[in-house]
Amino acid sequence: MDEVNQIKKSNIKKIFFLICLIPPLIITSCLNYDYDKEINIFAAASLSGPLDKIKDNYKESINIDYDGSFSLINKINLGASPDIVIIAGLENIELVDENLNKIISIKHLIKNELVLIYKDKFGDSLYLKEVCNNQEIIFGVADPLLAPLGKQSHLIMNKYENCRKLLEEKNLRISSNAMTLIGALDYGHLDAAIIYKSDYINGINNPDSFKVSGDNLNETIYYLVLEMGNNKNNKLSKKEDFIDYLFSDNSRELFDEFGFEMVTDDFK
Repeated sequence: MDEVNQIKKSNIKKIFFLICLIPPLIITSCLNYDYDKEINIFAAASLSGPLDKIKDNYKESINIDYDGSFSLINKINLGASPDIVIIAGLENIELVDENLNKIISIKHLIKNELVLIYKDKFGDSLYLKEVCNNQEIIFGVADPLLAPLGKQSHLIMNKYENCRKLLEEKNLRISSNAMTLIGALDYGHLDAAIIYKSDYINGINNPDSFKVSGDNLNETIYYLVLEMGNNKNNKLSKKEDFIDYLFSDNSRELFDEFGFEMVTDDFK
């Protein structure tokens, strides 16, 4: 009788093991199927507006992971293998470790500008050094370690002594990327911020409550499209087709609608 019970217990354990094993196998198979089928894109957070519409209009299934450009590059350097990467900042291409994920081609796609905005209750024509000097203004920027927007904002602020003091004393609010910075403005957590012009045009829910400073920050950000040479060679034509679509008239209209300007010169 004890031997029979032992056999039953052993069989129960085997069945339990198989039950636990099957769902992960099913999930893994589904994920691998989707991964092979979809075009997987890493894109700068500031592009979520136009790219979401482009995704809706496109004939094939695509998956887009939005984040700060530096965060996306870190993911690639840690082993992630997207099919296409769209990042901000010409110089940031040098941060991609091509030993892990080869870059097949690089193209200029669009450009953007940086602007200073502030709540209209603070006056009609505030400049950056005045915003930095006003202790009543809760000022925000993107994180310089995670997003090119943050890096360029810090470079601009370092031109003015009182803005440098804000940075040194960390007396300002830091958001991880352009998308979270806009969220902080929308929820009323900030009175002023350095943001992308495109986000002022289409990203903020209540743009009428903010003013754009007359201060010319003189900073243009270029976005690059990288076709990545990962092991999914069966996706080569799909990747090229989508990149072609990014430069189509339909996509150009959407980029224009969101405040970006298309550029088309290749440099690799």
